[in-house]
Amino acid sequence: MVHALVALLAALGASALAAPGDAAPAGSIRSETRPAFAALATVTLAGVPEDRAAAAFDAAFAAFARVEWSMNEWRPGTPLATLNAAAGGRWTALPPDLCAALAYAKDAARRTGGRFDPTWAALDGVWRFDAAHAAPPAREDVAARCKLVDHRALHLRPVAGGGCEGRLARAGMKVGLGGLAKGIALDEAARALRALGVGDFLLQAGGDLYAAGTRGGAPWRVAVRDPRAGPRDTVPGISVEVRDAAFSTTGDYEHAYVAGGRRYHHVLDPRTCRPGTRSRAVSVLAPTAAAAEVLGKSLFLRGGEAALAEAAGAGARAIVVDADGRLHASPGLVSR
Repeated sequence: MVHALVALLAALGASALAAPGDAAPAGSIRSETRPAFAALATVTLAGVPEDRAAAAFDAAFAAFARVEWSMNEWRPGTPLATLNAAAGGRWTALPPDLCAALAYAKDAARRTGGRFDPTWAALDGVWRFDAAHAAPPAREDVAARCKLVDHRALHLRPVAGGGCEGRLARAGMKVGLGGLAKGIALDEAARALRALGVGDFLLQAGGDLYAAGTRGGAPWRVAVRDPRAGPRDTVPGISVEVRDAAFSTTGDYEHAYVAGGRRYHHVLDPRTCRPGTRSRAVSVLAPTAAAAEVLGKSLFLRGGEAALAEAAGAGARAIVVDADGRLHASPGLVSR
């Protein structure tokens, strides 16, 4: 049995994502990194001439910017923030892209039995995972907010001319698309690049990526790491080939603390409103980045072989490290 725990090594740059010996033709790989989603996003192009690269970079990052604006619950005046501000009251007019995202999120909540739920954000401020708040909140505080987590109380209705109207049924409810928006942005950026005739690229935002085509004829590869060690401590010999697919990770190690001998982390189960306990890390290979994001959260909360079965039923594959540190992987996913 593999001793180390594994998760997507998203911290590596595009050059490090290629397996040793998979060299691309000199000068054919171009990367650019810009701010996105309160962090950084990187677009890597393979085999794109210099005179076309600038337009390709701009198109990809423009897709990121559009999604970030529409689906940002923190920035006042954004469509999602406006919906949240009206919780328990009026219907709110929403743009088509946000309507599609919310409809997708509601369907995902139904498909996962509530393991993914866009209304989890009602818990904002109750659970904190910074150094100044390294202690779990009072159970009564969690229970009070948990009553507001219910995807069925997010209502949508179409309007003439496109778009929709949305309403949160109870005051205090809040939608957070942080567990989905990056995936949607990656998918939108991939469509924008393909519309320009670019077929070989790697898009990365945090722990999520989408890889298309090849890296100068060689496959795009991602390494896996031990999330209980440093961010660049990889498991030797294990890597995953990604082509025209997304790879996303969910782990209990980035925003977390240990109190009373127990690890508390940011992957909350919307059904209990407490950190999930069945996994330590999950990585998902799926056809789209949005699907990978949703599955990552759901599989993490399900854990073990049941998570692999759920991934297979959704047309995806996964690497799961359960709560006891045992490794579970879909057949044929890793190189060894």
